[in-house]
Amino acid sequence: MNKAAPVRERRRINVQEVGIYGAAILIFAIFGILNNNFLTPGNLRDIAVAASINAIIGLGVTFVIITGGIDLSVGSIASVVGIISATLMTANGVSPFLALIIGIAAGLACGVVNGLLITRLKLPPFIATLGTMSIFQGLAYVTTDGKPVYNIPQEFILMLNSYIGGVPVMVVIVAVVGILCWLVLRRTVFGENVIAVGGSEETAWLSGIRVNRVKVMVYALSGGLAGLAGLILVARINAAQTEGGSPYLLTAIAAAVIGGANLMGGEGRIAGTLVGALILGALTNGLVLLNVPSFYEQIVTGSVVVIAVALDQGAKGWPILKRGTGPGTPVAGEPALAEAETK
Repeated sequence: MNKAAPVRERRRINVQEVGIYGAAILIFAIFGILNNNFLTPGNLRDIAVAASINAIIGLGVTFVIITGGIDLSVGSIASVVGIISATLMTANGVSPFLALIIGIAAGLACGVVNGLLITRLKLPPFIATLGTMSIFQGLAYVTTDGKPVYNIPQEFILMLNSYIGGVPVMVVIVAVVGILCWLVLRRTVFGENVIAVGGSEETAWLSGIRVNRVKVMVYALSGGLAGLAGLILVARINAAQTEGGSPYLLTAIAAAVIGGANLMGGEGRIAGTLVGALILGALTNGLVLLNVPSFYEQIVTGSVVVIAVALDQGAKGWPILKRGTGPGTPVAGEPALAEAETK
């Protein structure tokens, strides 16, 4: 039995994990040196608050990416959920807590729609969620004729945008959601099934896993967390905007990718996604403190994503460049899947 492959795999995972945390420490250290205000408690709190929406959406996207899918509708789901809940509170007198529950339920429903389009109609995830991204965004416009919703009840704002022992509520929510997501992914049968589906749908199906059910549940989770993020955004800015969640689509996916999620499926880290969101929040905050024009933020974010994926591929030995590498093709020192299944 060749022991080199397991050792090499273990070393690769360690390098990726250390690289993510090392990059975060380096970024915080650099900005701390360049600006004395960066590492102050107040500014670190602001970074955590700014990263919270990306973190929550990114956690849901992480599950989707692990299955080998993608969800381009999360930003639109955040927008339409915010509009729906805000309208219910301001125009229909619905209580803030009930509006919160309805909003999360609406996000879950949007996610289920995505899952059914992918599993029942057999649409590619990219095409399905690209279409629903436009549909959900259109619903946000139709609901209020494209106008923002103001006069959000103070009770709703305090519920999601206040402090607990000096810690922002939204940061506490991120911590709780992050712990729950980690437990679901690493300590439940459902989490094992999610990883198995991302590794190989055919093998998962042959193992008795209901692949379609897992996919629908994953997209529902992504939609529900996007809806929660949209509600937090409403409480943060004291208004619901028709395109409020749109800017968070790419940054949430970027947080998951920076955190180690493999766009080919089968791999992703909850803690890594949270660190990825913090990295993006620190970059934005640091550039503002350094008086760098805001449009450079997109260039920096894109560069960080490219570097993260490049380092991930490099740690894997650049498998994409290996000749003959494909489904069922053995990589040096590793038996072919077909041979393994026949034994």
